[in-house]
Amino acid sequence: MFISLSFYRPWICLFICFAFSCWADLVTDTIYLTWQRQPDTTMTIQWISPLQQPQSRIAYCLKDDATTWTEVRGETFKFPQSSKYLIHRVELQGLQPNTDYVFRVIPYQEDYQFRTAPADLKHPIHFVVGGDMYHDGIHLMANTCRQAALTDPLFAIIGGDIAYAVGSARDLFQNIERWITWIKTWHTNMITPDDRLIPVIAAIGNHDVVGHYNQPPYKAAIFSMLFPMPGKQIYNVMDFGSYLSLFLLDSGHANSIAGPQTRWLQTALQARQATTHRFAIYHVPAYPSCRKFHNRQSFAIRRSWVPLFEKGGIQACFEHHDHAYKRTHPLLRNRPHPDGIVYLGDGAWGVEHPRQPRARCIPSYLAKFSPTRHFMVVSLDASQQHFRSINDQGHTIDTYHKTLKTKDLSTIKA
Repeated sequence: MFISLSFYRPWICLFICFAFSCWADLVTDTIYLTWQRQPDTTMTIQWISPLQQPQSRIAYCLKDDATTWTEVRGETFKFPQSSKYLIHRVELQGLQPNTDYVFRVIPYQEDYQFRTAPADLKHPIHFVVGGDMYHDGIHLMANTCRQAALTDPLFAIIGGDIAYAVGSARDLFQNIERWITWIKTWHTNMITPDDRLIPVIAAIGNHDVVGHYNQPPYKAAIFSMLFPMPGKQIYNVMDFGSYLSLFLLDSGHANSIAGPQTRWLQTALQARQATTHRFAIYHVPAYPSCRKFHNRQSFAIRRSWVPLFEKGGIQACFEHHDHAYKRTHPLLRNRPHPDGIVYLGDGAWGVEHPRQPRARCIPSYLAKFSPTRHFMVVSLDASQQHFRSINDQGHTIDTYHKTLKTKDLSTIKA
């Protein structure tokens, strides 16, 4: 029996339209922003697509001048450990500081907005910090994201355990679909009240790397691809002009705490003594709120990094991993000191059941503790730092304020 091709044509067209719609949904639902360098003059735009869509092109313009669009081609990478997806990356360069832009992914027509960082601190800025995100139901992460977005941050920092794509240290592969769900949820919910996408900068956690601890960097290939920065070592520093440096460290997951990373940290801190605000971000806490004080990673951080933080003028450290909220007293050489460093954390953005301390007594170095889902808002101006911790219902649970001194911590005597 002969059936004319015309019989199949409507079904073929329907299939093509359906497939294109699904591909378009994946692309437009997974667009997110990050930075690889110079946040005042660049922006990196990334998204996920099926293998059938290899091109990476965007068009962008000034928000105040939508008549002049510029087209930019980017790079396309195979999603590590996946035969289904591609990662697309376009880095825009030569942008104007503290300026709003509009962009769209070609050939789609939906427009998105972003803002570059300012070149200086003539006006205050603020950003949000948190970690341990997609631990339980995605609705928990989404709700905290919406509360964080309402604070209108310039950007967000995540301190590891992002999608929990590696459940057990025995897992040989990552759950790619958890990463896709995390990206979609971030894209949908991390939008400011005036419709700007919020860039994300990330440090690595144990659930972001196959094997959890003491692994080579290639075991964290997905993390490195989704949150690219210069070099292959995963730990890095992001400089916002001369007013802010963020030290993004690896607490023993794809790099050892001691050794090359510590030597790099010492050099990087010495090179940024003139930077106004200096923060360290990493996953496992030096001063845990719930776990044992002498666990291996915490002990190694206190031995290798904390002395460098104190000598190098780090003013606050953002820690995670313990699934609770904590703020320490200012600490110098493991003891309260008015010129010490405050350690804030401990990673409970999307955790359904935040933890209580395992010990009967809350550690004496803690000034504040709460088993609460939360994020932190950090506000900076030329001489002030203000930290506000907010729960998933939008209520403030803690505040801390610091006025910077001209005297560097390295001059403090025992």
